[in-house]
Amino acid sequence: MKSSVLGFLLCISSALAYVEVAMNCTDGWDWFKRSRGGWCMKVFSEKMNQGEAEAKCNEEGAVLAGVQNGDEVKWMAESLVKLVGKGNIWIGAKRSIPCRSVSGFTALCTDLTSFYWTDASTTGFLGFKKWLVGEPTNWGLYQHCIVLSSTARLMDDVACNIKATGYVCGKLRRFDFL
Repeated sequence: MKSSVLGFLLCISSALAYVEVAMNCTDGWDWFKRSRGGWCMKVFSEKMNQGEAEAKCNEEGAVLAGVQNGDEVKWMAESLVKLVGKGNIWIGAKRSIPCRSVSGFTALCTDLTSFYWTDASTTGFLGFKKWLVGEPTNWGLYQHCIVLSSTARLMDDVACNIKATGYVCGKLRRFDFL
C-alpha cells in the first residue's frame, strides 16, 4: 500500500513538473528575471515625493522597485527618458537607521551598506554601486531616500520630501497555466 501511494505521488509530481507556465506581466509592465523569481516593473512620470510615489505604486498592487543590476538601471533610465526626457526617478531604497545620523562614510555605513532595498525582491548590493560622483553624502543628515538620474544613469541620496520627475514600481509576475 505504501509503495502504491508513493508511486502515485511521484506520478503527480512528475506531471506537475511539466505544466507550462507563461511568465506574464500586466499590460504596460516589463518582465525581469531575478534570483527570487520573475519581477514586473513599470516607470511612471508624475512629479511627487517618495511617500506619494510609494502610495501610487501600492494603488497598482506594487511597491517602489529596487535596482538588481545594470540592465535594470539602463531600462529605468531609458523608460523615463521616453516619457519625459531627463529627470530623476524614485527607486525602492531607504537609508538604514544606524546610518541616518552619519554624514559621509564609516566602517558600518559605506556606499554599499548605508541603504537597504524596500521591495522584498531586490537582493545584494550590486545596485548600490551606481552612485553619482561623491555620493551618497547624507548632506544635512536627512537624505534617506534615493533617486536615479535618467541622464547619468546613476543614483543620488536625497531628502524623501523632494519632488522627483517619476518613479518605478515593481510587483511579482502573475502565473498563467497553459
